[in-house]
Amino acid sequence: MAFDRRLLTGGERVVVEVRPHWSAVGRAIPAAAAAVAALIASIVVWPSAPVGVGEALLGLVGLTALWLGARLLRWSRTWLVITSARLVQRSGVLRRRGVEIRLTRVNEISYEQSLLGHVIGTGKLCIEVGGERGLMCFDHVRKPAALAGVLHEQIDAAGAAESSSSPAPDDTAPRRGRRQRDWDDDATPPTGTVLPGGGSGSLSRRLVELDDLRRRGLLTEEEFAEQKARLLRDD
Repeated sequence: MAFDRRLLTGGERVVVEVRPHWSAVGRAIPAAAAAVAALIASIVVWPSAPVGVGEALLGLVGLTALWLGARLLRWSRTWLVITSARLVQRSGVLRRRGVEIRLTRVNEISYEQSLLGHVIGTGKLCIEVGGERGLMCFDHVRKPAALAGVLHEQIDAAGAAESSSSPAPDDTAPRRGRRQRDWDDDATPPTGTVLPGGGSGSLSRRLVELDDLRRRGLLTEEEFAEQKARLLRDD
C-alpha cells in the first residue's frame, strides 16, 4: 500500500515516502528463529525423540511463522509520507487508519533515539500540532533526525508560500522566526521514494532534479530509471 498520488492537491508533491524501520516487526523475528533452531537441534541432537516432541516443535514453528507473517504484512501496509503541504501516515490491513497533518499547523518537531536505535537507524518522531491533536508520535521511524530536517525545510517552504500569497502583514505585528533545522550527523534522508518537481516546471528541469537526487545517493539506479520513465510517459 503506497500513498495514492490522486490525493495530491494543487501543486502539492511527494517529498519522502518510507515504510517503518524493520524493528517494527518486533519480537516475531527472534521468536521464529528460536523455534526453527529448536526444531533443528532436536532432530540433530535427539533423533530418537518421541513423536510428540517433534509435533510440538512443528506447531511452535507454525505459530511463530504466522505471527511473523502477520507483523510483516502490517509493516508492508504502513507508510509515512511527507508532501510539500502535509505529513501523512497510512496503516492497517483489514482495518485502515490514516493520519494527515497540515505542515502549517505544526508547532514543534522532536525525535527520540536510544543507543541501539541510533546504531540501527530508527527512533520516535514527535509532532506538536495546534488544536485538539496536541502531541503526536510515530514509532519505528527510519532516521528520525533526517526526517525532522526534511519537515523543517518543507514547513519553511510552506510558510514562505503562504506569506507570499497573503496580504502584507502589519509592521507592528510580531514576525515569525525561521525554524532551525535539527540535523545531526545522521542527516541523510531515509531510503524511500523521493520525487522532484511534482507537476510544475518544464520536463527538462524535472529530469535535471531527478538526476541530481540520483547523484546524491537519494535514488538508486532502478528508482531513477523508474521515475524518469514515469516523467517521460506523463509528459
